[in-house]
Amino acid sequence: MQIKLCDIIDKLGAEVINPAQEEIRIKGLASLSEAGPDELSFYHDGRYLDDLKSTNAAAVLVSSEFDEEVIHVPLIKVKSPSIAFNEVAKDLYSKESGAYDKGIHPSAVIAENVRIDPATVSVGPNAVIGAGTTIGEGTTISAGVIIGSDVEVGENGYFYPNVVVYDRSRIGKRVIVHGGSIIGSDGFGFEFDGSVHQKIEHFGYVIIEDDVEIGANCTIDRGRFGKTLIGRGSKFDNLVQVGHNVIIGKNCIFVADTAIGGSCKIGDNVTMAAQVGVAGHIEIGSNTVLVARTGATKSLAGGEPGKPAFYSGFPAGPIERVRKEMVFPRRLPNILSRLKSIEDQLSAE
Repeated sequence: MQIKLCDIIDKLGAEVINPAQEEIRIKGLASLSEAGPDELSFYHDGRYLDDLKSTNAAAVLVSSEFDEEVIHVPLIKVKSPSIAFNEVAKDLYSKESGAYDKGIHPSAVIAENVRIDPATVSVGPNAVIGAGTTIGEGTTISAGVIIGSDVEVGENGYFYPNVVVYDRSRIGKRVIVHGGSIIGSDGFGFEFDGSVHQKIEHFGYVIIEDDVEIGANCTIDRGRFGKTLIGRGSKFDNLVQVGHNVIIGKNCIFVADTAIGGSCKIGDNVTMAAQVGVAGHIEIGSNTVLVARTGATKSLAGGEPGKPAFYSGFPAGPIERVRKEMVFPRRLPNILSRLKSIEDQLSAE
């Protein structure tokens, strides 16, 4: 696919510096250092000014406040170059231009009483949809996706290959689930009776609200009874585990290898960086950031909008305190050396 540069400018309502002298067709997107004469790039960080001044891109998106002298390439001024670049990417690499046309592939298995409109929905090869399920308009179900019975899927979702959604899950509008993720599997619950670990049955379900994106190979367990809830606008990296009956607020971020124990409550606007671990049955307040490899074993108080509370370490503590604790051991050799010097002086007297 390709898009005329003039159409991009019109759609963005942008001002152009150094306008092109001829019609340019954009065929791809690339970084400043790698872009060619038919590719669009963007600039939003002063560290890449040299790349901007030497780029071979057809045009570059820059901030409306950009005032450096660059004359060899058309500059498209926008409020946010990164967001504008993303809007162009959605047009240029639209999912609808991919492998699935509207309709149901002949190899797909659709049970009775499924509410689905083949004129607006795409169902790929070998997909399975259980009885009583509803699939919203504009949703794409890719190859090998399995959706259980009595599931509700909202409008304009996208399920990449080999996603599994268990029975009774409720999934909102514009939800994206990447390949290999599993929604609604049993929580990890066992009771030891003195001889064996007895499995605890899970009869609950999962609710995923609107505008959530779930990365590849994530697992979100259903409640033992009741719900596991993912709040509107939350985003998951790959390989994130959410235990049974966890309640997650709105607009949260979870980075790769994060694991959240069962029955936790996570507030709004919480960020958990890579490899964070959260013990079960605790609360993480809203507007909180847990930096990479933090281990939360007790509930943590939240911050304020625009002024989040930062935590680090294991067990988790306020980041400033943890940083001081980390620095202190490095000072021990010097302290010991000074102490030995004092002892030597005292011994000599």
